[in-house]
Amino acid sequence: AYGGLMTVLNARADIEESLEDTRQLQMALFRLEQDIEQIRARPIRDDFGDPRPAVLLDELQRLEFTRGGRRNPMKLQISQLERVAYGLEDEALVRYAWATLDRVQDTTITKTILLDDVIDLNWRFLGAGSDWEDQWPIPDPTTGAPALTAPPPRVIELQIETRRWGELRALYRITSAESAT
Repeated sequence: AYGGLMTVLNARADIEESLEDTRQLQMALFRLEQDIEQIRARPIRDDFGDPRPAVLLDELQRLEFTRGGRRNPMKLQISQLERVAYGLEDEALVRYAWATLDRVQDTTITKTILLDDVIDLNWRFLGAGSDWEDQWPIPDPTTGAPALTAPPPRVIELQIETRRWGELRALYRITSAESAT
């Protein structure tokens, strides 16, 4: 009887661990969806005062963008826009959020780990045409510099590889990227 009871308890622990892993994955993908679908065409100024486009994939494969719909339950005098980014740090999918859009060197950044055991993270973008791009904004063919006033892409694809789930792919359609102030 004791052996049977241990088997049941071990199976229950395995199921609970699997459910927690599934919940963490679903919450991470839901958070990504909520942010990406709220992308706004609002460029910013970085920590050094240099202009940055509304949507930018940087050299570290970190996707940074301006999103709308910031919650304000206290009715404070703050913008409804927020600057966020997603990237890979120490084998974890991390969400970065800045306290203000146009930053200064000591602007507060909040890091939230959304998903552990992430091996690889890649982004692709579908712009106005029908070709997928590995970089956003698309560099100007004559200068090679990114266009600061480029509109956001229509679709963003996330390819993520995790130890538990293997390779996953998610597509996010951007519907509300109108210019915002």
